[in-house]
Amino acid sequence: MLTCRKDISHNLRCVNTLPRETLTVWCILLQIFGAPFTPAVAESLPGIYNYLVDCTKTAADSADSFPQQYAPWKDGCYLHAPLSGKLTQSASGENVLSFKLGVPRAVGVAVVVGSEWVTLKKHDNDIWEGEVDLAKTSATGTQVAVCAAYEGAADTYSTLLEYST
Repeated sequence: MLTCRKDISHNLRCVNTLPRETLTVWCILLQIFGAPFTPAVAESLPGIYNYLVDCTKTAADSADSFPQQYAPWKDGCYLHAPLSGKLTQSASGENVLSFKLGVPRAVGVAVVVGSEWVTLKKHDNDIWEGEVDLAKTSATGTQVAVCAAYEGAADTYSTLLEYST
């Protein structure tokens, strides 16, 4: 059993009570306990949340891993879509994907598919959006990159994220 408590320093502390040799983990039960701190309730806090985490699928065998991030993807950058690092056709056979991400201080953001550059449109709050046709990625393993240019070097784009197909 995995027991988790929040201590007075506000760090999540987890204690595994199973012997190490019996840890063939398929799922984890995360239990969160809480109450206003007083010395009287420090060791017997009421349970406020139980969460069962399914660990049967790892990132290595998952098509739902995130795209590869590069150094320019910094604090404040936010990915809205697509979240999966592996881009595939939809069930309807559509090759067009919507890209939406937040890139603070960027003066230009583009998605590069093969040798084609698709410039995204800037909206409020540094949100960039656009539709990208993935028909140019017919070969499996083609890379799709999201690149951005910043003030002072508006004609130089740096890779932020990279997807595979």
